[in-house]
Parts: sequence; structure tokens; C-alpha cells
Amino acid sequence: MALMCRVVTPEKAFFEGEAHHVVAPGWDGELAVYARHAPLIAKLGHGVLTIHPASGGAPMKLALYGGFLKVQEDEVTVLASGADEPGKPDKARTDLAAARDKVKRSRPPKTGPGEFENILEEERRARARVAAAKA
Repeated sequence: MALMCRVVTPEKAFFEGEAHHVVAPGWDGELAVYARHAPLIAKLGHGVLTIHPASGGAPMKLALYGGFLKVQEDEVTVLASGADEPGKPDKARTDLAAARDKVKRSRPPKTGPGEFENILEEERRARARVAAAKA
């Protein structure tokens, strides 16, 4: 039995179609959604969103940057704060190393209010891209 799946961000729609199941990075752990899942609204964290197509074949993977997931009547909707398709693993690891270095150089009081949180968000996104690239 198939599940209708939609993945959207403020910038674009990443996926709309039938899925066998979806595995999402919940705020406090992974969660899997199959057909006939109970209604659910969940807060998402940073990590890898995996969509297993109903037609079979290779799963689609996205680096996901928070948001919400809603399940209702065999439909799963992912409203993500941001997402990226996985890039090359070497580039993702290089970006992560650069982000970690930036975090080390920017610890308060070296940065102004809110700046350090933005730098930490860059590092969290880089970790999600590395996970998606190697998954």
C-alpha cells in the first residue's frame, strides 16, 4: 500500500509522489512513516530524510534542516525549514571542516548577539549534508 508524500521548503517543492515509506530526522530521533500510520505532527531536526518510492528503486535522500512533519490519512507532508539534495561526499566533508573551524573561531564573546547561533546553524546543516552524501 502506498503513501502520498510531499516535501516542501519555503524555496521549493522537493518531492511529490507515492512512497512505500519515509524515514525522517525527528527532533529527538528518527521516525518512520508507513501507510496506515496514525495521525501525527512531529517537529523535525537536522539530518537525512529518506523517501522509499512505492515503485521500488533507489531511495531519495535529502539533507533536511528542521521543520515539521504531518501524517494524516495515508499522506505525509514534510514542511522543512530548508533542504538540500546530497552533494559529493568530499565537498560535504570539506564544508563541515570549514564550519567547525568557524565555530571554534567565533565562540562568544567574539561574536555579537545572534551571530554565534547562525554559525552553529551552518555547522548543523553541514553535518546533515555529510550524512546525506554518505547515506
